[in-house]
Amino acid sequence: MEAEKERGAGERIFKFGNRHAGKASREAFGNKAAGLSVMVALGVPVPPGFVLNVSICEEYFENDRQLPEDVPALLREGISFLENATRKFFGGRPPLLVSVRSGASVSMPGSMETLLNVGMTRETVSGMIARTGNPRFAWDSYRRLVEGFGSNVFFQDPAPYRELLKGALAAQEVPDEVELDFCGLRELSAEYEKVFQDASRIPFPGDPYEQLELAVKAVLDSWMSPRAREYRRINGIKGARGTAVTVQAMVFGNMGMNSGAGIAFTRNPWTGENVPVIDFKFGAQGEDVVSGAQAASHGVELQTAIPRVFRELERIGKKLEAHFRDMQDLEFTVEEGRLYLLQNRSGKRSPLAALRIAVDLWKEGILPTLEAIKQLEEVDLDSICVQEIKAEKAPLAKGDSASCGVASGRIALGIERARAYAKEGPVILIRETPSPDDIPGIHAASGLLTSRGARTAHAVVVARQMGKVCIVNCGDLKLKTEARICVIGEKAFREGDIISLDGASGTVYEGEVEVKYEKPVELLGVVETWKKEIR
Repeated sequence: MEAEKERGAGERIFKFGNRHAGKASREAFGNKAAGLSVMVALGVPVPPGFVLNVSICEEYFENDRQLPEDVPALLREGISFLENATRKFFGGRPPLLVSVRSGASVSMPGSMETLLNVGMTRETVSGMIARTGNPRFAWDSYRRLVEGFGSNVFFQDPAPYRELLKGALAAQEVPDEVELDFCGLRELSAEYEKVFQDASRIPFPGDPYEQLELAVKAVLDSWMSPRAREYRRINGIKGARGTAVTVQAMVFGNMGMNSGAGIAFTRNPWTGENVPVIDFKFGAQGEDVVSGAQAASHGVELQTAIPRVFRELERIGKKLEAHFRDMQDLEFTVEEGRLYLLQNRSGKRSPLAALRIAVDLWKEGILPTLEAIKQLEEVDLDSICVQEIKAEKAPLAKGDSASCGVASGRIALGIERARAYAKEGPVILIRETPSPDDIPGIHAASGLLTSRGARTAHAVVVARQMGKVCIVNCGDLKLKTEARICVIGEKAFREGDIISLDGASGTVYEGEVEVKYEKPVELLGVVETWKKEIR
């Protein structure tokens, strides 16, 4: 194994895994690569991969969105490394597929593009079936790639793909895509190809390297997307050079009964309690959970079904907490009972959670006093209150709690209405799913309520850090957006009507509620002792 050293500005490509060590420079190769390289050094199971330097992004935009001349050769070098590491072949048998992800030097959850299953073609579908004996898995992976390319690379309207999926679910009378059989998925793949060709006027790309270059360009382009620029504006991110591009060997949460994908926070990111918060979905790929499009089960299902994996995830989480001296946000995949970590970062948290986590890490001897104070530098400690509903009243509905606190405000069913109402008072943004596209509306609102989605979806993670009250996966919420109406429980509401959210219990109430406020005196007292100690 190579001696550990920081690899940075002078190199165009950084490789990790398969006995390749060394620490990736955060500035040159991004936050994601820096974390992955540390996890490899710590012996955490990470699929091998390679990363293109942030300088390639800078040159791409300087050169009118043309890839630098050396990129095709760099991609082939990286793919050759992955082929040797996995004993699979890009475009061959057994097939190597890759994910292509962003990786800025600052954390920007959900703001840039991710492409999964890159390298899959109709030819490699047969190779995948031959390797795994699982045609359902192969066709599911292929139809996901076609839809992802249509939506994220060619900017096609995702609605036709979603309508076809709804039709397939109805035809087989199943509620979730993980229950579709291979015949239905094979037919769906052919229909997706037709939608793709009708919209783009070219067939779906059948060359793996063409797919890879298109995916790299899509990730680079997403650095300057309206969503990413708005995220940087809202969060005051200035001076960031661009994004690296991380290419990683695929592991598959949709492979079989003991496979799935999830997100784990090593501590509760809205209360700060020292208990893990895990969202996991069997039969899923990673984007299913973080995109906000689908609900996920809580960690207890993973713990019950595959306890060994659950224990390993907990152990790795504590190991990374101790190393990075902070609560961790982990993206992971389980492929046929084997755990893989795909990303780690310091978890975004509510102000209350930030306070409790800093105090607890200090008490546990993980965080020195000066670092604990530094961790709270950007937290308005004076504004932190524990909020509870004072008087009991019958709730309208209940969803999954994704934050603490109470929020009352006027209903807004879209971004522009949320911004307009926010000029006059508090707003509750109501959406079908928690989408990163809605972050400007979330920023304007006091609370977010969705009918679907997971507690760990990227948009919810961002909302929580903003201090917003969030409830997701509220099954008794129905939206009629064109009529500007929503139904909560058995009662219809128009935009502008007032509702309240109790983040702690996940309940929704009509009108305003009376709230009691309590300062976390004990926690704030610890911070005061730190300040006295320094003085």
